[in-house]
Amino acid sequence: MIKITAIAPYKEFVDLATKTFKEHNEFVHKPEYEQNEYEFEVILAYGADQVRKLKLDSDVVIARGVTAYDLRNREYYIPVVEIPVAGNDLIHCLNECKKRFGKQEVAVIGSRNMIYGVERLSGIVGLKIKSFFMTKREEAPGLVDMARKQGIKVVVGGIPTCEYANSLGLNTVLIKSGKESIWQAVTEAKRVAYISRIEQEKALRFKTILDYAYEGVIAIDNKQTITVFNSAAEKTLGINGQNAIGKKIDDVIPPSKLKNLLITNEEYIDEIVKFNNIQLAVNKVFIVLKGEHLGTVLTFQNVTRIQEMEGKIRTKIYTRGHIAKHTFKDIIGESKRINDVIQTAKKFSQVDSNILIVGETGTGKELFAQSIHNYSPRKKGPFVAVNCAALPENLLESELFGYVEGAFTGAVKGGKPGLFELAHRGTIFLDEISEISPKLQGRLLRVIQEKEIMRLGHDRVIPVDVRIISATNKELYELAQKGDFREDLYYRLDILKINLPPLRERKEDIPLIVDYFIRNNALQFGRGDLVITDKAKRRLQNYAWPGNIRQLRNICERLVVISQCNIIDERDVIAVLPDSNDVKTSFETDDIINTANGSHNYAEQLKSFEREKIKAVLEQVGYNKMKAAKNLGISRTTLWRRMKELNIV
Repeated sequence: MIKITAIAPYKEFVDLATKTFKEHNEFVHKPEYEQNEYEFEVILAYGADQVRKLKLDSDVVIARGVTAYDLRNREYYIPVVEIPVAGNDLIHCLNECKKRFGKQEVAVIGSRNMIYGVERLSGIVGLKIKSFFMTKREEAPGLVDMARKQGIKVVVGGIPTCEYANSLGLNTVLIKSGKESIWQAVTEAKRVAYISRIEQEKALRFKTILDYAYEGVIAIDNKQTITVFNSAAEKTLGINGQNAIGKKIDDVIPPSKLKNLLITNEEYIDEIVKFNNIQLAVNKVFIVLKGEHLGTVLTFQNVTRIQEMEGKIRTKIYTRGHIAKHTFKDIIGESKRINDVIQTAKKFSQVDSNILIVGETGTGKELFAQSIHNYSPRKKGPFVAVNCAALPENLLESELFGYVEGAFTGAVKGGKPGLFELAHRGTIFLDEISEISPKLQGRLLRVIQEKEIMRLGHDRVIPVDVRIISATNKELYELAQKGDFREDLYYRLDILKINLPPLRERKEDIPLIVDYFIRNNALQFGRGDLVITDKAKRRLQNYAWPGNIRQLRNICERLVVISQCNIIDERDVIAVLPDSNDVKTSFETDDIINTANGSHNYAEQLKSFEREKIKAVLEQVGYNKMKAAKNLGISRTTLWRRMKELNIV
């Protein structure tokens, strides 16, 4: 609702203004700006002290004469609409003078807007008239004295003027505003209030945009006075913006290159400026209207803030799914051997040095890599994992470093960021690091040394902030000595080293791990009441586990799937364990598992296990292949292929 306040100079004005406003609101044919809801109040105040004490919170104020002048000069931004004194109002006053005091000369005293041209009414009313103009109410007594010295005994004016003239024994008539004048003032007040509200909304919108902008913004006019100083500028420069606005730039910003940029006659784009030990990226442009210089706008950002935003943008745009899910709490074991390794890994987590994790297949190298990331200061950044042995050289190179559009046949339109870019401000995990080619070893060495990458087909370097964790099941030092791995790269990777113990060297942890895997798989397959006996655990504990935890996990899953009752005993374990303790296995869901020594019986057992597992999942989801593939963690195509190979109908 828009509020209009009218300042009444005399009591009758209050009733007349209220009545006129009501009629004005009921007027049928209204322009657009009058179709809003308006609140109207009238305040009786005619003395200088009363006017100065007014506390107004309106959108527009209606006043007349010197009261309007006083209000316009107050230090707040409320528009003032002056009530005009119409010609018929003056004629009415002058006729009253003639009626009451005869044809005596009349002094008409008031603001220029009220009484300008009043002498021309002499012929109409048959009186001699002399006008006296005042700009402020303090001038009224002096003008009355001047009229008195000239022999004039009748004064027409406002309340302060008439009160003083009466005290001197002069005759007076108060100039009153008629309904037509008030109607005209209300019409103008509504128009001004409507425009004022629109401008306030624009100003508030503009201020909100400025205050929530990432960039600091300072604007000065052509007299070097600050007109804009937004919140970002306050935070970046440590200067109070409210105190800065309206002051000269010399009084606000201390001598510095930033201040010099503001006052020079040159424009700047992406200038790097130091201010109070902060590096700022600065832009400066001039405000010019029809060739006239009106002012200057300076925008700037903290360079460190830009880098942080870049990291967040990279994370939000590119790194969906690049998350480390595991922590040290997920590592199962109470043996001294595994606890010592965990403590060492936690210490390594707190620094940014590269880490090399060495361990046999299936010992949990990626589990440790994820845990290190989540325990480190980089835990809010991305965790990007890549198996270096799973991709051919050319594909691995494009995956690691990215490429631009047209870099090679089949390149995605628009190019693609590499894994190092995606890992910015986070961690990249390079599994099977020993398998990368000499060419890629050279590029990787440059990334580690220079902290920057270059996409394939591009000539622009991209800075990256990445912590590298690599893993291998081979002895890199021996490979380096033989010339199969770059020695300089080895020393860059092997700064902090973690040796993961094989499962056979921490057998006391096996019962705990077995309980965990059996419980999880039982819940997954709807066998929540399934338990395993102590004898069965001991049988598993005494096995050599060449495939380590990965092999144990798959054996436990197999035990759950093929179990015919609610108890897994020693006979079940004997049935699923390989005959030879020398078997080395690598279990993958979507691949036929073969033993390292080619044992036909073991391969058949594993094939049988996979068949039973797929059938169990299919039964669980009502043979919905899409849901079954999702539960198995494979694609629908892979599921269809495996069902065909395993003769599952």
